[in-house]
Amino acid sequence: MVSATTGIDTQATSGGSRLRYGNPWSTRLEIDLHDARDYLQKQFAHSSSGSGRVVMVNGGFASGKTAVQHDLLEDAVKAGALTLRATGAPDEQHIGGAVIDQLLANSSLPHDIPHRVGTTLLLWGREQGDDQARQHAEQSSGQVVRNVCDSLLELARERPVVIGVDDLQFADETSLKLLMQLQRRIRSTKLLILLNQPNSPRTTNLRLTSFFSRQPCYYSVHLTPMSEQAIGAMFAESLDERVDNDLPGRVHALSAGNPMLTNALVDDYRKGNRDGQPAVGAAYTRAVYALLDRPDSQLLETAAAVAVLGEQSDPELIAKLTGSDSETVNDILAALDHGGLLTSCRFRHPAAESAVLDTLRPAARAKLHARAAELKYRAAASATEVAAHLVAAGEASGEWSTAVLRSAAEQAMVTDNVQFATKCLELALSASTDEHEQRAIRQSFVWSTWRLNPSAVAPYVSTLREAAFDGTLDQVGCFALMRHSLWHGARTTFVRAHEVLASSPEPIDPQIEAELDLAYQWHFGPMDGDVDGEKPDVPADAAPWSRTAGTVIQAWRQGGSEATTANAERILQNCRLGDTALEALATAIMALVRGGEVDRAERWCTRLSREAEQRGAVTWQAMLDALWAGIALQRADVAAAAERAKASLDMLGEHNWGVSISYPLTTLLMAEVAAGAFDAAARTLRRPVPEAMFDTIGGMRYLRARGHFYLATSRPLAAVNDFQKCQRLMRKWDAVTPTLVPWRSDLAEANLQLGNVAMARELAKQQVELSLDKDPYACGLALRVLAVTSRPADIPVLLGRAAKCFKDSGHLLELNRTLKASAKLQIPGPRTDFAVVSGARLPERKQVSARVVRTKDIPAEPSPVSTTAGSTRDTQEPAEPVRREQSEPTDSTVLSEAELRVAQLAANGHTNRQIGDRLFITVSTVEQHLTRAYRKLGISGRSALAEELRVRRPPLITQER
Repeated sequence: MVSATTGIDTQATSGGSRLRYGNPWSTRLEIDLHDARDYLQKQFAHSSSGSGRVVMVNGGFASGKTAVQHDLLEDAVKAGALTLRATGAPDEQHIGGAVIDQLLANSSLPHDIPHRVGTTLLLWGREQGDDQARQHAEQSSGQVVRNVCDSLLELARERPVVIGVDDLQFADETSLKLLMQLQRRIRSTKLLILLNQPNSPRTTNLRLTSFFSRQPCYYSVHLTPMSEQAIGAMFAESLDERVDNDLPGRVHALSAGNPMLTNALVDDYRKGNRDGQPAVGAAYTRAVYALLDRPDSQLLETAAAVAVLGEQSDPELIAKLTGSDSETVNDILAALDHGGLLTSCRFRHPAAESAVLDTLRPAARAKLHARAAELKYRAAASATEVAAHLVAAGEASGEWSTAVLRSAAEQAMVTDNVQFATKCLELALSASTDEHEQRAIRQSFVWSTWRLNPSAVAPYVSTLREAAFDGTLDQVGCFALMRHSLWHGARTTFVRAHEVLASSPEPIDPQIEAELDLAYQWHFGPMDGDVDGEKPDVPADAAPWSRTAGTVIQAWRQGGSEATTANAERILQNCRLGDTALEALATAIMALVRGGEVDRAERWCTRLSREAEQRGAVTWQAMLDALWAGIALQRADVAAAAERAKASLDMLGEHNWGVSISYPLTTLLMAEVAAGAFDAAARTLRRPVPEAMFDTIGGMRYLRARGHFYLATSRPLAAVNDFQKCQRLMRKWDAVTPTLVPWRSDLAEANLQLGNVAMARELAKQQVELSLDKDPYACGLALRVLAVTSRPADIPVLLGRAAKCFKDSGHLLELNRTLKASAKLQIPGPRTDFAVVSGARLPERKQVSARVVRTKDIPAEPSPVSTTAGSTRDTQEPAEPVRREQSEPTDSTVLSEAELRVAQLAANGHTNRQIGDRLFITVSTVEQHLTRAYRKLGISGRSALAEELRVRRPPLITQER
């Protein structure tokens, strides 16, 4: 092989080093740092014996050239040699005799020599003031060089002399003449000239190598990187323990054997965990700084260009970015590669890239990124790639930049890179001057920013709101405004945006329409058109998404069923977690809870929360975790519920929650009350909430939780105030969602504390009537109140029915309270086989249809507790509340659970008042149930009821009187 620098042939020696021959007076040896020290000691020994020589040491940057020269000079001093030292510098390269001046100043020459030569140099330097003086100086420079040369040769004939010149490539011409004159006269002296320069194909380096290699007594040493074996030896020397056999190889891959980087990595490993993996720490970062802190500024400029361009860097682009020619860039890239920083235009470790970027001033870094963005745009790079540089630069001056930033933001939202999308839109908005474009950017900004920081979008919503009320807002703008309005409880704005959307000629995606419908009802309850009466069943010919959403919302209107559960699962499986889908998914989860499927609801919370975290959507995750906390509370895991509710509050921050803050606050407050932590609950109540929250479903739940805190702290009047607020808010919805908030049960508990037993019983009876077929949780609450106001003989059965309701609804917290109430009253427990351990898994919930119910499924009823004098008491006990399955379509000839129970008692001869007392419903409700039963059975009145029931369902008729 032929040397790129000397034209010398190469052969391999037996020791593994490589000798290169060409010039009969010169050789080149390729050895590592350790062997180089031994080699230079031998060269010093030869020169000390009267065989003078020149040794040129070259290698990559930070390869150890300066270190081996320094070590040899120190050893030479100890051996009694005279040493002269100098370092070439770019700022002195054009000063004649600069290196000579250093050699004389940094030595212990005899007194007469510095005086003689120094005076000449001083006069020479003073004479360079004008052209004539400079010409005279040039004429006399030869005499100066000859004087110094003669003086040094005279000394070298008497004692060993070592001259060391580092960074020879920056030496001035006059000093180079001295070194070459010394080399031509060195053979029979005790002079050793040790020269260092980087291994580079640049013209200057090649010229210097050529100068010296043509002369006699010339030796060349090329320092090679450290081998894995040498790195292993370094670890063994630095540590008192055995390291993983693969560790030296891993370190070599990071450093390419560069001694400076390797030493740093060994130091970081020694101070780190020593787990067999390379440790990249402070020492490595300092080594990168030192490695690039070179007189040649192009080294750092090129490394900085690579760092700025990142994964898309290539030599051609680097050359354009730095303004250098391609040949120079390729040379520097090769040097950085051999020096252990790069491999194929990529940094070997991110810490090196970060260190390089940190060396740049902010303004310089921004300028590089702006230039890189323009270069990549003109090279037709992707919008994301170009926008990344624009964002890093913090400016978008080109006319093309706004479109690129908007396109990159759209792509980032698709991949859930919300933070980058937001930065692109912010920069695009600052650069845009077109009003229409600015509105479009604001729309996109609302979408992207809401996921991370809902409050930050407020300044951008005003223009969207104005456009909505002007009727000029497009579909995308409507979606963005509706999303923001829901979160902040701005119902009027939502309705207006919905009207604009409905009047738009552009068709609305059925899924988005269904999601927005569910989101509205999640926050505000039934639509205005649904509150005048019972909402009809979902039409059979409705669109699939509309039909699914309409069925799921029935869980709030008529309780959970197989139909609501199945459709809730359908929504959860088909709706991708997104901005418009958040409340739709939350509604589906709560439909599972109301259907008694608490396990499935919790699994969905877990899955969706993790997805939100992976996608970086903090708002989604916080909301889902708030629902998850509510489920934990229902399971009676009070501590976990409080912890998760606090975490969700902290995750988003109170200022970002909007009206949805009611969900984590309600759970936290109820958990603290359940734990008896009333001081903590009081602090929770002092948290600020938006006024608009109290006009939402979540606000009612918050009021209810606050009312229960007042009950727990013996403030029933304050509790009544909050429960009555819930009553007023629910009044317009009671016809369609009577169990949305069980305010009657709550008021009944408050009246009990106030001693108003009759009022408490009446409210509880009303709640049972409304909830019996729809909401076992609310029904259980009311039955528990009735138990407290009943005679001792009836209490166990009523508490048993309440416990069964809580078990069916999956509400372990209330189930535990019911059992504790039974124990406190010192009566036999209602049942002892319920899972009452906090957090226990509930059995599969059984739902019974009116088509298959049998007498054995209906337990005996307790004696009715009459509120009027002279009422008849029977020995039979009321039926256990059996949930009605909401199947679709409904058979018009099938009796509901309530109708069946009323008809059965009427057929057995009970009066309407007796039936009402037994089932805890009013006489009016009994009459309504009987009227519907007559119509479905096709009979005219009570007289035909017993025979019709016997014909249709013989097992349902008993002979009880």
